[in-house]
Amino acid sequence: MPRVAAPPDAADTSLRQQVYTSLREALTSGRFAPGQKITFRYVAGELGVSLTPVREAMRRLVAEGAFEMNPNRSVRVPLMTRDKVLELRDIRMELEGLAAAKAALAATRYQIAGIRRAAREIIVARNRGDGATDRQKVREFHFAVYAAAGQPTLLRLIEGLWLQTGPYMNLLYPDFISSSRGPAGRQRLIEALQVRDATAARREMETDIRRALSYVADLADENGNIAPAAPATAGKRRSQPTTAAAFELQAN
Repeated sequence: MPRVAAPPDAADTSLRQQVYTSLREALTSGRFAPGQKITFRYVAGELGVSLTPVREAMRRLVAEGAFEMNPNRSVRVPLMTRDKVLELRDIRMELEGLAAAKAALAATRYQIAGIRRAAREIIVARNRGDGATDRQKVREFHFAVYAAAGQPTLLRLIEGLWLQTGPYMNLLYPDFISSSRGPAGRQRLIEALQVRDATAARREMETDIRRALSYVADLADENGNIAPAAPATAGKRRSQPTTAAAFELQAN
Protein backbone atom coordinates (compact mmCIF):
# COMPACT_ATOMS: atom_id res chain seq x y z
CA MET A 1 0.00 0.00 0.00
CA PRO A 2 1.56 3.39 -0.96
CA ARG A 3 2.78 5.54 1.87
CA VAL A 4 0.78 8.71 2.39
CA ALA A 5 2.80 11.81 3.25
CA ALA A 6 2.04 13.22 6.66
CA PRO A 7 0.41 16.65 6.63
CA PRO A 8 2.64 19.54 7.69
CA ASP A 9 2.42 20.46 11.34
CA ALA A 10 1.15 23.83 12.52
CA ALA A 11 4.63 25.31 13.00
CA ASP A 12 5.65 24.36 9.46
CA THR A 13 2.48 25.81 7.99
CA SER A 14 2.96 29.02 9.95
CA LEU A 15 6.55 29.40 8.70
CA ARG A 16 5.48 28.95 5.08
CA GLN A 17 2.83 31.62 5.50
CA GLN A 18 5.31 33.97 7.16
CA VAL A 19 7.74 33.64 4.25
CA TYR A 20 4.92 34.32 1.81
CA THR A 21 3.75 37.33 3.83
CA SER A 22 7.31 38.68 4.01
CA LEU A 23 7.76 38.52 0.25
CA ARG A 24 4.39 40.16 -0.37
CA GLU A 25 5.31 42.99 1.98
CA ALA A 26 8.69 43.43 0.28
CA LEU A 27 7.08 43.58 -3.16
CA THR A 28 4.36 46.05 -2.21
CA SER A 29 6.92 48.27 -0.43
CA GLY A 30 9.15 48.53 -3.48
CA ARG A 31 12.01 46.58 -1.92
CA PHE A 32 12.54 44.84 -5.25
CA ALA A 33 13.06 46.79 -8.47
CA PRO A 34 11.49 46.18 -11.90
CA GLY A 35 13.36 43.46 -13.75
CA GLN A 36 15.33 42.37 -10.70
CA LYS A 37 16.29 38.72 -10.39
CA ILE A 38 16.02 37.18 -6.92
CA THR A 39 17.47 33.79 -6.06
CA PHE A 40 15.77 31.38 -3.68
CA ARG A 41 18.98 31.13 -1.70
CA TYR A 42 19.14 34.91 -1.19
CA VAL A 43 15.61 35.02 0.22
CA ALA A 44 16.27 32.00 2.45
CA GLY A 45 19.41 33.68 3.78
CA GLU A 46 17.69 37.01 4.44
CA LEU A 47 14.82 35.35 6.29
CA GLY A 48 16.88 32.68 8.03
CA VAL A 49 14.81 29.76 6.74
CA SER A 50 15.32 26.71 4.55
CA LEU A 51 14.75 26.69 0.81
CA THR A 52 11.49 24.71 0.97
CA PRO A 53 9.15 27.44 2.31
CA VAL A 54 10.87 29.99 0.04
CA ARG A 55 10.31 27.82 -3.01
CA GLU A 56 6.63 27.39 -2.18
CA ALA A 57 6.13 31.12 -1.53
CA MET A 58 7.85 32.02 -4.79
CA ARG A 59 5.62 29.65 -6.73
CA ARG A 60 2.50 31.19 -5.18
CA LEU A 61 3.68 34.65 -6.13
CA VAL A 62 4.48 33.53 -9.68
CA ALA A 63 0.90 32.28 -9.95
CA GLU A 64 -0.32 35.69 -8.74
CA GLY A 65 1.72 37.53 -11.38
CA ALA A 66 4.13 39.13 -8.91
CA PHE A 67 7.18 37.20 -10.16
CA GLU A 68 8.26 35.39 -13.31
CA MET A 69 9.97 32.03 -12.82
CA ASN A 70 13.48 31.55 -14.20
CA PRO A 71 14.96 28.10 -14.89
CA ASN A 72 17.95 28.57 -12.54
CA ARG A 73 16.26 28.59 -9.12
CA SER A 74 15.45 32.26 -9.26
CA VAL A 75 12.58 34.55 -10.14
CA ARG A 76 12.38 37.95 -11.79
CA VAL A 77 10.20 40.97 -11.09
CA PRO A 78 8.25 41.36 -14.35
CA LEU A 79 8.88 44.29 -16.65
CA MET A 80 5.83 46.17 -17.86
CA THR A 81 4.58 48.04 -20.87
CA ARG A 82 2.92 51.44 -20.91
CA ASP A 83 -0.43 49.80 -21.68
CA LYS A 84 -0.12 47.42 -18.74
CA VAL A 85 0.69 50.22 -16.30
CA LEU A 86 -2.24 52.27 -17.56
CA GLU A 87 -4.55 49.28 -17.20
CA LEU A 88 -3.42 48.76 -13.60
CA ARG A 89 -3.70 52.49 -12.96
CA ASP A 90 -7.33 52.58 -14.01
CA ILE A 91 -8.25 49.50 -11.96
CA ARG A 92 -6.42 50.80 -8.91
CA MET A 93 -8.14 54.17 -9.17
CA GLU A 94 -11.54 52.51 -9.12
CA LEU A 95 -10.86 50.08 -6.28
CA GLU A 96 -8.73 52.30 -4.08
CA GLY A 97 -10.98 55.28 -4.65
CA LEU A 98 -13.85 53.10 -3.46
CA ALA A 99 -11.85 52.01 -0.41
CA ALA A 100 -11.03 55.62 0.48
CA ALA A 101 -14.71 56.57 0.19
CA LYS A 102 -15.70 53.66 2.44
CA ALA A 103 -12.98 54.63 4.92
CA ALA A 104 -14.37 58.15 5.12
CA LEU A 105 -17.63 56.67 6.39
CA ALA A 106 -16.16 54.04 8.69
CA ALA A 107 -12.74 55.14 10.02
CA THR A 108 -12.41 55.52 13.76
CA ARG A 109 -10.58 58.36 15.46
CA TYR A 110 -7.81 55.90 16.35
CA GLN A 111 -7.46 54.77 12.72
CA ILE A 112 -7.32 58.33 11.44
CA ALA A 113 -4.58 59.10 13.98
CA GLY A 114 -2.57 56.17 12.60
CA ILE A 115 -3.05 57.41 9.03
CA ARG A 116 -1.91 60.90 10.05
CA ARG A 117 1.15 59.44 11.78
CA ALA A 118 2.13 57.50 8.64
CA ALA A 119 1.83 60.70 6.58
CA ARG A 120 4.21 62.49 8.96
CA GLU A 121 6.67 59.59 8.80
CA ILE A 122 6.73 59.79 5.00
CA ILE A 123 7.85 63.43 5.25
CA VAL A 124 10.54 62.60 7.84
CA ALA A 125 11.95 59.76 5.73
CA ARG A 126 11.83 61.87 2.57
CA ASN A 127 13.62 64.78 4.19
CA ARG A 128 16.51 62.58 5.23
CA GLY A 129 16.71 60.84 1.84
CA ASP A 130 15.76 57.41 3.21
CA GLY A 131 14.07 55.89 0.16
CA ALA A 132 13.45 52.45 1.63
CA THR A 133 11.66 53.84 4.69
CA ASP A 134 9.86 56.38 2.50
CA ARG A 135 8.37 53.62 0.33
CA GLN A 136 7.51 51.53 3.38
CA LYS A 137 5.64 54.43 4.96
CA VAL A 138 3.80 55.19 1.71
CA ARG A 139 2.57 51.60 1.77
CA GLU A 140 1.58 51.91 5.44
CA PHE A 141 -0.33 55.12 4.74
CA HIS A 142 -2.32 53.64 1.88
CA PHE A 143 -3.11 50.35 3.55
CA ALA A 144 -4.11 52.08 6.79
CA VAL A 145 -6.72 53.92 4.72
CA TYR A 146 -7.88 50.75 2.99
CA ALA A 147 -8.04 48.78 6.25
CA ALA A 148 -10.20 51.53 7.76
CA ALA A 149 -12.80 50.84 5.07
CA GLY A 150 -13.62 47.53 6.80
CA GLN A 151 -13.96 45.71 3.46
CA PRO A 152 -11.75 42.57 3.60
CA THR A 153 -12.52 41.36 0.07
CA LEU A 154 -11.77 44.79 -1.38
CA LEU A 155 -8.54 44.89 0.63
CA ARG A 156 -7.40 41.56 -0.82
CA LEU A 157 -8.04 42.77 -4.37
CA ILE A 158 -6.02 45.92 -3.73
CA GLU A 159 -3.14 43.91 -2.26
CA GLY A 160 -3.03 41.80 -5.43
CA LEU A 161 -2.70 44.93 -7.59
CA TRP A 162 0.06 46.33 -5.38
CA LEU A 163 2.05 43.12 -5.85
CA GLN A 164 2.39 44.09 -9.51
CA THR A 165 2.91 47.83 -9.15
CA GLY A 166 4.90 47.98 -5.89
CA PRO A 167 8.32 47.50 -7.55
CA TYR A 168 7.56 50.44 -9.85
CA MET A 169 7.49 52.79 -6.85
CA ASN A 170 11.26 52.83 -7.31
CA LEU A 171 10.84 54.74 -10.57
CA LEU A 172 9.18 57.64 -8.76
CA TYR A 173 12.47 58.52 -7.07
CA PRO A 174 13.94 61.10 -7.01
CA ASP A 175 12.14 63.30 -9.55
CA PHE A 176 8.45 62.56 -8.97
CA ILE A 177 8.55 62.69 -5.17
CA SER A 178 10.23 66.11 -5.16
CA SER A 179 6.84 67.72 -5.80
CA SER A 180 4.89 69.09 -2.84
CA ARG A 181 1.64 67.80 -4.33
CA GLY A 182 1.96 64.41 -2.64
CA PRO A 183 2.09 65.67 0.98
CA ALA A 184 -0.67 68.21 0.26
CA GLY A 185 -2.89 65.51 -1.22
CA ARG A 186 -2.36 63.21 1.75
CA GLN A 187 -3.30 66.05 4.10
CA ARG A 188 -6.49 66.73 2.13
CA LEU A 189 -7.32 63.02 2.27
CA ILE A 190 -6.90 62.97 6.05
CA GLU A 191 -9.14 66.02 6.35
CA ALA A 192 -11.77 64.27 4.21
CA LEU A 193 -11.65 61.25 6.52
CA GLN A 194 -12.06 63.49 9.56
CA VAL A 195 -15.22 65.17 8.24
CA ARG A 196 -16.67 61.98 6.69
CA ASP A 197 -16.48 63.40 3.14
CA ALA A 198 -16.51 60.24 1.01
CA THR A 199 -16.50 62.14 -2.28
CA ALA A 200 -13.41 64.16 -1.38
CA ALA A 201 -11.61 61.09 -0.02
CA ARG A 202 -12.24 59.19 -3.24
CA ARG A 203 -11.08 62.15 -5.34
CA GLU A 204 -7.81 62.58 -3.44
CA MET A 205 -6.98 58.87 -3.62
CA GLU A 206 -7.78 58.65 -7.33
CA THR A 207 -5.68 61.75 -8.04
CA ASP A 208 -2.70 60.33 -6.16
CA ILE A 209 -2.79 57.05 -8.08
CA ARG A 210 -3.38 58.77 -11.42
CA ARG A 211 -0.40 61.06 -10.98
CA ALA A 212 2.02 58.35 -9.86
CA LEU A 213 1.19 55.66 -12.40
CA SER A 214 0.79 58.12 -15.28
CA TYR A 215 4.33 59.27 -14.49
CA VAL A 216 5.57 55.67 -14.61
CA ALA A 217 3.71 55.01 -17.88
CA ASP A 218 5.34 58.05 -19.45
CA LEU A 219 8.77 56.50 -18.82
CA ALA A 220 8.08 53.97 -21.58
CA ASP A 221 10.32 53.93 -24.63
CA GLU A 222 9.12 54.36 -28.22
CA ASN A 223 8.02 50.71 -28.28
CA GLY A 224 5.93 51.13 -25.13
CA ASN A 225 8.30 49.17 -22.89
CA ILE A 226 9.26 50.30 -19.39
CA ALA A 227 12.65 48.71 -19.05
CA PRO A 228 14.98 50.34 -16.51
CA ALA A 229 18.59 49.21 -16.40
CA ALA A 230 18.63 45.66 -15.05
CA PRO A 231 19.65 45.68 -11.38
CA ALA A 232 22.06 43.14 -9.92
CA THR A 233 20.72 39.71 -9.12
CA ALA A 234 19.82 39.52 -5.44
CA GLY A 235 21.79 36.59 -4.13
CA LYS A 236 24.30 36.08 -6.93
CA ARG A 237 27.11 37.53 -4.84
CA ARG A 238 26.41 38.43 -1.23
CA SER A 239 29.13 41.09 -1.26
CA GLN A 240 27.66 42.82 -4.30
CA PRO A 241 25.18 45.62 -3.51
CA THR A 242 21.70 45.30 -4.93
CA THR A 243 18.68 47.55 -5.16
CA ALA A 244 16.74 45.29 -2.80
CA ALA A 245 16.64 46.51 0.76
CA ALA A 246 16.94 43.93 3.50
CA PHE A 247 13.67 42.47 4.70
CA GLU A 248 12.58 40.35 7.64
CA LEU A 249 10.28 37.48 8.42
CA GLN A 250 6.80 38.89 8.94
CA ALA A 251 4.11 37.52 11.20
CA ASN A 252 0.89 36.35 9.55
